Amino acid sequence: MAKRWLIIALLNFLIAASLGALLRFAFVEEVSWLNFKSFLHAHSHVAMLGWVYMALFALLITAFVPSSKVDQRAYNALFWLTQISVIGMLISFPLQGYGSVSIAFSCLHIICSYVFVAWLWADLPTGKSFAVLLLKTAIAFMVISTVAIWAMGPIMATSLKGSTFYYMAVQFYLHFQFNGWFLFGALALLFKVLEDQHLMIDTKKQNYFFGLLVLSSLLTYALALAWAAPETSIFLANSLGVVVQLSALVVLVLLLRPHYRSLWRIFSKVTFRLLIIAGVSFAGKVCIQALVVVPFVAEAAYTIRNYVIGFIHLVLLGAISFSLLAFAGKFQLLQNQSNHARWGMIMLVLGFTFSEILLFLQGTMFWATLGFLPYYYEFLFGASFLIPLGVLIFLFGQVKELSLSKI
Repeated sequence: MAKRWLIIALLNFLIAASLGALLRFAFVEEVSWLNFKSFLHAHSHVAMLGWVYMALFALLITAFVPSSKVDQRAYNALFWLTQISVIGMLISFPLQGYGSVSIAFSCLHIICSYVFVAWLWADLPTGKSFAVLLLKTAIAFMVISTVAIWAMGPIMATSLKGSTFYYMAVQFYLHFQFNGWFLFGALALLFKVLEDQHLMIDTKKQNYFFGLLVLSSLLTYALALAWAAPETSIFLANSLGVVVQLSALVVLVLLLRPHYRSLWRIFSKVTFRLLIIAGVSFAGKVCIQALVVVPFVAEAAYTIRNYVIGFIHLVLLGAISFSLLAFAGKFQLLQNQSNHARWGMIMLVLGFTFSEILLFLQGTMFWATLGFLPYYYEFLFGASFLIPLGVLIFLFGQVKELSLSKI
């Protein structure tokens, strides 16, 4: 059942990536019927709630819930109800943007997520486990992040729409989804793999890492606040947060370094490489955030759109998506040995790499007042097109493999 859930999640990934490529194409040729902002909402919601959330749904149940405790009918019904909310957002956001229908489907997704985490929490094994601690923290951050969504109703219904409070609420949700729910969920899967292999991890370093990462996740929300309220105290809070986050990265490297060869053995060649890409992306994310301790760098970080988009994709595609694909391979929910799977991954990695290079390079040229790269939008569309193409080829391989397994 979890294999089918992952295939649906991949289909959502394909849709989100295709919408992203379409939005890139709109800068190359005029697309008269395209409402950019509304389609952007559809793209982001399907990517986060249709792909990452649904993939975590399948992976966390597979990794953490004992098969004897899984109520497959209940979880399956919840999965499909959640998928209905994703389809509703996919259709309604392009048609009306933030409106009554799209908000209703967004609220349905949140309610489903509450049910999911309540069931998951109740089904988790008892006993001391660092992986379970990380997962419970991920769940807590997810619930905390949704407070901002419930606040959006009053904000949108009053004169606060488009105000500083609106921006702060949106950033609150995104920050604790990315740096809380998604990040801690992926780390929970990583340490669950280590625990299942009975690899000894330094408990003292684990506790340091956990405390540092939680503290940094809370403090780095200050960067979003700095856009609306550029106060010295807010910059200082963010600066402390990124230094703490950098320390957490160092401790994580020290934790995992003794087990590098073991991880190479545990994961297949393809999944291990995906895990390396995810790790490098996470390290890049931490290092980029560390640069914002310099005030004029911080200002560029949230005012140059190319940097913002590149950073979001570095986290969502690089750190999160590639780690989820690696764990899906490790838990044998997706296969990556066929030609379709390998070529799909190659296309996806190339599309991600080239688009990141273009986004950050163009952002730096804007910062240095050097103008545009020649054929920037054409090249960016070409790089972006490789992403849905790669997902499509990879997805075809999964469906083909699932069909063959039934013969």
